[in-house]
Amino acid sequence: MQKNRRAGVFGRSIAAAGALSLLALATAAPASADEAPSTVDQDVTQLTQEVDDLAAIVYGSGLNNADSLFDSPAGPAAAARGFAASDPAGCTDGALVTYARGLEAGLTPTEDQAFNTLSLLVEMYAEGVETEQTAEPFGTDGQYTARAAATITKLRAFWDIDSSDIQLVPWKGTDLADRAKMTKMFAIGFSPVRAAQAAVLTDKVLDELPVFQNGSNPLLTLNSYAVPAGYLGGRRVVLGDGELETMRMLGVEDVSVEAIVGHEFGHQVNFANGNNPADESSEMGPDAYAGYFVAHAKGMGFNATLQQHVGNLNADIGSCNRNHGTPEQRRAAGQWGADQATSQADPNEIVPSGTMIDAFKAEYPVIMGSAALARS
Repeated sequence: MQKNRRAGVFGRSIAAAGALSLLALATAAPASADEAPSTVDQDVTQLTQEVDDLAAIVYGSGLNNADSLFDSPAGPAAAARGFAASDPAGCTDGALVTYARGLEAGLTPTEDQAFNTLSLLVEMYAEGVETEQTAEPFGTDGQYTARAAATITKLRAFWDIDSSDIQLVPWKGTDLADRAKMTKMFAIGFSPVRAAQAAVLTDKVLDELPVFQNGSNPLLTLNSYAVPAGYLGGRRVVLGDGELETMRMLGVEDVSVEAIVGHEFGHQVNFANGNNPADESSEMGPDAYAGYFVAHAKGMGFNATLQQHVGNLNADIGSCNRNHGTPEQRRAAGQWGADQATSQADPNEIVPSGTMIDAFKAEYPVIMGSAALARS
């Protein structure tokens, strides 16, 4: 997913982060007008102000242009977009999008505000402070670290772009509970005293809101995204623990790392080629490039069964808001890419990235039409 800062974790519209689009789905009744805010409410409001102030310093007046894997129905950006208003007829959101919506729907208004604040904070840490040299393992228990390293190594060799400075880093909600890390994050824009106080406040909010499981709640990092050059930490691919855990639960763990990192690297391919479409092809193109990579003999070399699992993953992250592509469209885009690899006369030939981009541009209208027919 390409990030557009200040939209939200699952699809933020601030160029470098993976936006968390808020749904405002909270079901708890609001406090009465004469009811004084609780200490927890006050702490969350104060932390939100601190994080907003930091984001204004880090990102300035522009939103990050990061590209996220999917358009989250949770988080600040979603509310701004008006998710359900533009659902295509007959479309059903993918399983991951539906799951994320359900998680946020169970939050109280205070928890929902804290969710957006905490997710943005740890997102900024992943994209601006974390580095490959200091990065923690990938996955809640480090179980995806070896696969992540192997995938990014293959991708750097596979595509014909300069990728020497593209880092792959984890996005871990548990970093929120590390006071030293949060102090370092806040210190990017604040005085040492204010940074330390904000880190203490972050720790306090986590303690006050057990729903976030001390940062382990997958909703906090339920996305992945690509960050272009010119942002705080430079070019990178950010892989969320929450998304990996959800993919495991949905039954596509066997291809999750390779497909997701392949997709986010596809955004870097677009960035390097100056390809910045303003329609669904901005996400479906990277789906296609990832499909080509995972099926190619010089890429991951996935067999037909694993390619089908990638298709299931692509459908799981599809949404109906005319932004990232519906489940049918995203499955079709990835399959088109895989077909390009498996139908080549020379299975070892790697098509130049510019040629692949042009080929997908030609195919894009066909995919959009065929996906619409599949829903009718």
